[in-house]
Amino acid sequence: MILPKNGHSQDLARDLGLNLEAQERNNQARYRELRALATPGFLKVFNLAPTLLHHNHPDLPGYLPDPATPSGVVAYGNWEAQAGEPAFGSWAGPAGPPVVESLVLIGSSGSVGHTVRSDLDYWVCYRERRLEGKALSLFREKLLAITRWASQEHGTEANFYLVNLAELVQGRVEHSWGEEADGEVAPHLLMEELYRTILFVAGRVPLWCVWPEERSGEEYREAAGILAPLDWTDVPPAYVDLGFPSKPQPQEYLASAMWLAYKSETDPFKGVIKLVPILEAVETDFRSPLLCDLVKSEIINNPTSQFAVDPYIITIDRVAAFCAAHLSPEHTELVRSAAVLKVLGLTGQEGDQAQQRAAISPSKLRVLTRWIDDWGWPPDRLGHLAAYDQWTERERLRLGNDILMMLLGVYMRISSHLITRFPGQVNAQDEELAPFAARILGRQRGLEATVDLLPSDLHRHSLSRRMVFRQDVMTGQWAILNLKAGHGQGTPSGPQDGQDDGDVIFECDRVAKAAAWLVRNQLYSPDLELTVSDSFGVTTGMLLSYLEALDVSFPPVEFYSLDAETIWQVGAKGPILIAFNLEDPGEIKLRTADVVFRTGWGEMRHQWRELGHLMVEADKYLDLGNTLIEACGATTVDFLVLHPGQAETFGRAFSNLKSALVAQLRPRHQFKASKSLIDL
Repeated sequence: MILPKNGHSQDLARDLGLNLEAQERNNQARYRELRALATPGFLKVFNLAPTLLHHNHPDLPGYLPDPATPSGVVAYGNWEAQAGEPAFGSWAGPAGPPVVESLVLIGSSGSVGHTVRSDLDYWVCYRERRLEGKALSLFREKLLAITRWASQEHGTEANFYLVNLAELVQGRVEHSWGEEADGEVAPHLLMEELYRTILFVAGRVPLWCVWPEERSGEEYREAAGILAPLDWTDVPPAYVDLGFPSKPQPQEYLASAMWLAYKSETDPFKGVIKLVPILEAVETDFRSPLLCDLVKSEIINNPTSQFAVDPYIITIDRVAAFCAAHLSPEHTELVRSAAVLKVLGLTGQEGDQAQQRAAISPSKLRVLTRWIDDWGWPPDRLGHLAAYDQWTERERLRLGNDILMMLLGVYMRISSHLITRFPGQVNAQDEELAPFAARILGRQRGLEATVDLLPSDLHRHSLSRRMVFRQDVMTGQWAILNLKAGHGQGTPSGPQDGQDDGDVIFECDRVAKAAAWLVRNQLYSPDLELTVSDSFGVTTGMLLSYLEALDVSFPPVEFYSLDAETIWQVGAKGPILIAFNLEDPGEIKLRTADVVFRTGWGEMRHQWRELGHLMVEADKYLDLGNTLIEACGATTVDFLVLHPGQAETFGRAFSNLKSALVAQLRPRHQFKASKSLIDL
């Protein structure tokens, strides 16, 4: 270590050495935890990853025949041998200077948050002048090949994010991460998460992890130029500079809250745990310490602990304490339940139960037992949550809906505080944030016309591909029932066929809305086994025809491709699908009309009109035309689409409706779909 020779430098060198020893011990402890929790495939990928990056050899996955393919990890052999795989030391090393300065993991690996569904998220840190042009393209191709090998051969998701060190120390993350990374909207918070959950794998050690707590960021940046220079030759420095974590500006907190609210669709249990710390930071006006500082302090100041300092436990303890002090008892219990389910790794998907239960390690049991005691839970509460995979769909959806509404409420609380407290620094209408704002708005509940989204992807994936539409003979209400494995074939009509109310996954007053719900949640596809029972006239064939029309008219929304100019357009954006007498198929005269459309921000809505009470046919078309204008914001007839299965019977009625709509729109030639400024 090259430092000026004075007392302060000697103190710093001593502190760096002691802190490095503490970090190494904790890294080893987390390796042990990872091995205890990992599947064989996950462990194989983890053990081999440094070797695959260090060598470009025909016998190894990720090999590219182009001799210009970059490879090599700086200081290879210092860390990766600890993972338990041979270092292949007898092989020839990379042809040129190694390109990977540091290889680290971010996320749940080696913590109680690790489950059988966890992935490996690597940061592959490099110097720009070592990876440019063709070399960078080849190296990306090599990383993608390793990702494919991990998935296809070992059933493990392994992501390798290329990180330009020059960009990172400036607080920026490259666009090469793609749209599924949060680094572009909240780079400072992403850096905080990295330092909080970091697991060293290979290469140079991040300097901040061993930097003394009492020394400032200014001192860090000065020392980094000596201890962790970006440019070096010959002997590599021991440390690498990934930047000094600092608290973001208010706009970044808003962006991060939007991102987390969006990402919670994938895993709502994790989403709650990650969003609440943003709320705490915002409502304390950013005075609360960064979580990464708490984790680092625990590692450095408790070097003799036999257990790893677990970032997940520290985070959840902090979140639970904040909720108990600042949120309602109901929301506090939701957060606690989400934390337990996240640690247990339960998803409700068939076939996962045995693996998930096998993954409950002693460390998980230890922390779960402590939480139950701290929270004053009754003994059977943990058992109930542990049986999540045996819950009925209705129970799981009820919990999911409660968590979704809490997430949206927490987000609105964050955005409201930021907009009020920092009016000149926060812009909720920022163009880059528009897709996230649209997604949040699209998930709002409460409007009767809204076709709801499922609370999360967990619920979508847990449902089987066999469903029944059933109409209540007394009320006319429709329900969608999910048939699990083992239920009888045919057309069940009640509990005697193996069904009960627990299998009901959606209820509404019109079959058109129930069908729209299937399409909205991407549950409909040609392979869906669907039947209709106990209806007053809707047949399975008729329903499938209508579902196909919905599926064609309303494909899944790609939120990143939404038009910024029309994203907040009030009313229909795109086609308006109309079905006449859908629940009265034997009627020739117009009695009802079901209308489905989508807003500019991707929300799907359903309206229906009872027209049978109008004696004059022209009045029916005028009444329906007025509905299209007022409820759907229709300004043109171009986007009207008739349910194709009714073309022969109601083709003339559809033409009459178009004529009525034209007549009504003509005197409103100044009418245009307005834009709504939505405070998101």
